[in-house]
Amino acid sequence: MNILQPYIDILASFRKKRVLVIGEAILDVYLHGKSTRLCPEAPVPLVDVEDRAAFVGGSANTVCNFKALGATVDFLSVVGDDASGKEVKQILERKGISTRFLFTSSARTTLVKTRILSSGHVVSRYDAGSTEDISEELSDRLCGVMSRFHNHYDAIIFSDYGKGIITKALLDCVSEMQVANNLYIAIDSKRLQFFSGLTPSFIKPNYDEATKLLALSPTFKNRVAQLSDKGRELFRLTRSRTIALTLDSEGSLIYNSGELVYRASAGKVELAHVSGAGDTYLAAFVLSDLSDGDQVFSARIATAAATIAISKEYTSTCSNEELEKYFLADRKKIVVQEQLTDLCDGYRAMGKKIVFTNGCFDILHSGHVTYLQVAKDFGDVLIVGVNTDESIKRIKGHTRPINSLPDRMQVLEGLTCVTHIVPFGSEADDTPVPIIDIVKPDVFVKGGDYTKDMLPEAQTVEGYGGVIHFVPHVPDHSTTSIIKKINGDSARMNHMKNHGQLERL
Repeated sequence: MNILQPYIDILASFRKKRVLVIGEAILDVYLHGKSTRLCPEAPVPLVDVEDRAAFVGGSANTVCNFKALGATVDFLSVVGDDASGKEVKQILERKGISTRFLFTSSARTTLVKTRILSSGHVVSRYDAGSTEDISEELSDRLCGVMSRFHNHYDAIIFSDYGKGIITKALLDCVSEMQVANNLYIAIDSKRLQFFSGLTPSFIKPNYDEATKLLALSPTFKNRVAQLSDKGRELFRLTRSRTIALTLDSEGSLIYNSGELVYRASAGKVELAHVSGAGDTYLAAFVLSDLSDGDQVFSARIATAAATIAISKEYTSTCSNEELEKYFLADRKKIVVQEQLTDLCDGYRAMGKKIVFTNGCFDILHSGHVTYLQVAKDFGDVLIVGVNTDESIKRIKGHTRPINSLPDRMQVLEGLTCVTHIVPFGSEADDTPVPIIDIVKPDVFVKGGDYTKDMLPEAQTVEGYGGVIHFVPHVPDHSTTSIIKKINGDSARMNHMKNHGQLERL
């Protein structure tokens, strides 16, 4: 049994879904160049533009995310009858997205956000385009599309940037249809109370939107603690059945009818490009919710999709194929906590006995191999925590590690007794406790040179019902002794060289 099969089945069902996205189309323009001097008119960089790149943003990016994930999607919006409006349509059509409901108006100008970049860094941005409410005539046209086609879709998505497309008249029109047809309505907006009369199925506020809605002072730390118990108040204010409150690096909180049901950890990437990540999260969560209805699965899939999207430059999407590879990939090396959570949940559901151990494993030797083979014999699955390079430096000094984390993980990957490898360690906590909180191992294994009193993680392991086993230490087998031997041999070689003995040999 593939423990990740439920995720694969949900992803496959995305292709059967039809959604309608309503909101503002924005053209994101990037002007790339270099700056070697200041502008003579003012003390600002003068950028010589060498390249121009354009993408669709705003609600149009939400549309692209639904399309990339495999759904059939239509876009209901208005752009100006101008060159930027034509470019928006062309970009969407090149992606295979219908523009039959993307209307043009000579009374409006298309929303454009232009960023000027010097050597890859944004030095300026300027915005243009109509932001007032669309005319009554245009609003009637949008209502006409909704009245005629709303039953063709599994979900109606309001991707609202407050730039004039979604009016009170349009909401009144949709509200009538909602009462008669029980539509699945998802909202992404800075003005969530504006939509509360629709009793949405799903909303996705970010931290700033939630704190403003709740009249709370923002904080940069412990956002989870600040908002974990605010579900009922959010439900009262928005009337949304499901709320996914995104907290950037602290992940997301999922509420069902006001009750907290899940906290998802954020995916980690080396260099994050967060523009448009919320659109990716929304699209993946909605499609998962439509397909399965399990909010935990939906949150995990949405988090994985957003993690993939932020690893790309510019306003990006995540494809169905990329998500499938994410869940089907060789999972021996685990670098995202969500992956580890999914795997351990699956192993427990299958009745597998999980063993956990940890160490630096700097220079892998026969003592390590023997130790890991014995550890695996205590259960069905062996998960090995490996200290990061920074963690080892803090513990053992600046001369360590000898081998980098990727090299150490690759060597461990070659051992058949090791099921998964996960790095750990931070300035706040160099113990494996955060990983143990996820794994909740049945058995925790350490070398015989330790005692329980020496392990700060012992209480955590036993708190989850785990058992601690100590494996006898193999004498004269340690990384430290190997390094000492190498240094000793090197010193002798240098001595012999300095005294001319090597030449005589």
